[in-house]
Amino acid sequence: MSLSVLPLSQAHLNLLETCPRRFQYVFDQSLAVPPTPQGQDAALWGNQFHLLMQQQALGLPIDVMATAHGDLIARVEALQQRAPQLFHTDASEQLRQSEHQRTLAFNGYVFTVIYDLLVLTANTGLIVDWKTYLMPPPRERLTFDWQTRLYLYVLAETSGLVPEQLSMVYWFVRHRDDRGETLPPSDYRFGYSQPQHERTAADLRRLSNRLSEFRQRGEFPQTPHIERCDRCPFQIRCQRWQRPDLSTDLDAIEEISLG
Repeated sequence: MSLSVLPLSQAHLNLLETCPRRFQYVFDQSLAVPPTPQGQDAALWGNQFHLLMQQQALGLPIDVMATAHGDLIARVEALQQRAPQLFHTDASEQLRQSEHQRTLAFNGYVFTVIYDLLVLTANTGLIVDWKTYLMPPPRERLTFDWQTRLYLYVLAETSGLVPEQLSMVYWFVRHRDDRGETLPPSDYRFGYSQPQHERTAADLRRLSNRLSEFRQRGEFPQTPHIERCDRCPFQIRCQRWQRPDLSTDLDAIEEISLG
């Protein structure tokens, strides 16, 4: 059976590597996961921030939105104070573009990346990504995340620059301390190298080969039962929902506030 060409993103790769069965539910069967109210609010804030940064990159005024989006404007201004180079074009730049999209055909699939900001010179390539988490993840997690790996890989394959000339930076613009106070923007920076590029190519081939096998069989395997299964919205569908132990002393269960 011939397989149709499937477009893949870093989100596909992360989920495929974490749990093929959930990948099947979300991307193959299009089963939606209802967002929480907190998740909806965070997504809306993040989308609006990305839109503001895109407007700024296009030279459009954003101060007219200050009344309705004061917190967003304040975060943009804080980022401008922390990293003014992100807001000014240098004479050496050959390309500076917000929401820049690139595609790469690889092993029967088309990989798509969208850079929040891409800055290219004759000898360097910089990928910038805005993160609006309230708490940044550990740096090591982003080191091995497919967003970092795929974004750098695709740029190396499509720009004519060698891996050592490329870098990627995540800017955390909304994170807070333990008391809930908003902190100044901070960043994680990642370089790149030819050995990293070769490892990513090998892992991309391995994962895409596995995906082709799953699609040919029409069956995506479950992962071994792990802790995150208990928080997965598909735990009942996967028959991994555990009935509560009714022999438990109910008086010992901590009260959950609904207020």
